[in-house]
Amino acid sequence: MDYFGRKKMENKKKESLFTKYLKMFYGVSGPLDEYKRQEINRIGNNSFIACWLYIATLSLFLIFYGTSHPQNAISIFIVANFVFLMILSVYIIIATKRSNLTTNEVSVDNYKKAKRKVVYKGIGFGIYFVLAMYLITPLTSLSSGNKSYIESLKHPEGGFLSFIVGGLIFGISMYIIMRIRIKKMK
Repeated sequence: MDYFGRKKMENKKKESLFTKYLKMFYGVSGPLDEYKRQEINRIGNNSFIACWLYIATLSLFLIFYGTSHPQNAISIFIVANFVFLMILSVYIIIATKRSNLTTNEVSVDNYKKAKRKVVYKGIGFGIYFVLAMYLITPLTSLSSGNKSYIESLKHPEGGFLSFIVGGLIFGISMYIIMRIRIKKMK
């Protein structure tokens, strides 16, 4: 402890924002050691190569097909992007699971504390989902021109109950996912 009663941070390096983002994106828990960093790099490189091939193929398709049928090409482009992103997301989830990057190993002493922390995170995710949907949903009303953004905030289309139920379902599902990832160390 120093003069003011604060704990000294001696050998602790502060994580950069990029490292925190990587851990959040790939679902990595705990410190980012060399093995985890190599696996993240491998998964990211595979994803990048798949993205590059997809963009090159789709661009060629749009060059040839899009000049003669622009409306159909845009529709195909939007659907193809959505399907590709879903496939890529599933690959990332499976690859991180197989590499044991998402496993949260907890000692027997800290197991209850980790479970409690997961409950709080699930509640936080649920609240975040409710707020995000409450603020984003009125943007769809702007595109149709029916109501203003403020009017849509005051009187949402599905009602406040739909946001709360959605947040509850999302929070519970995130809790279940994080709870399954906790493993007791012996």
